[in-house]
Amino acid sequence: MPHSKKSDEVRRKYKSYNEKSMKNAVSQVKNETLIVKRAAEMYGINRSTLINHLKNYKCKAVGRPTVLTLQEEKLLVNSLIKLAEWSSGLDRFKLRICVQDYLKRMDRPNPFKNGFPGIDWIKSFENRWKKEIRNRVAQSLPKNMAEACSLEVLNVFYEKLKNIIERLDLSSKLQNIFNSDESGFQTDVGIQKILSQRFKQST
Repeated sequence: MPHSKKSDEVRRKYKSYNEKSMKNAVSQVKNETLIVKRAAEMYGINRSTLINHLKNYKCKAVGRPTVLTLQEEKLLVNSLIKLAEWSSGLDRFKLRICVQDYLKRMDRPNPFKNGFPGIDWIKSFENRWKKEIRNRVAQSLPKNMAEACSLEVLNVFYEKLKNIIERLDLSSKLQNIFNSDESGFQTDVGIQKILSQRFKQST
């Protein structure tokens, strides 16, 4: 389909000014030093845009809103990085299951087809956070680390666990204690790809 010149003419114009120019223009108009038209010409700002700022109007973000909030996505990214550090990283499919389950548990609107996030969503998510995470091949847990589970190591672990439970008063909040199923702990991940921290050398 040929490119429409008319569509270019009506296409929404995005910000082409710097914040300092806008601040100065707004200030001078409010102080009655300049009229709107003159301030817009002087600082190279669209007149309608300047008027909107004078009315404290802010344009809405461009594009479809994300399913998760910015804060939720940040928490998700941090969790992905931490899980990868613990050699329990999530692949794309498992992450999509987590998002589906989260929306269901929170009784949130689910816009996905059949309620399951598609590959388009996961790629958009990765693109938004490409500076923090990437999809990479996981490394197998070294054999010496996998076998380093002696009675002494277990005793130290449970002693630390006991101290944490007492310090956080978790004995009366058992619902806040989660047990990780060891059957899901992988010592040989093969060529599985997981989402982990960008530039991280070992996962």
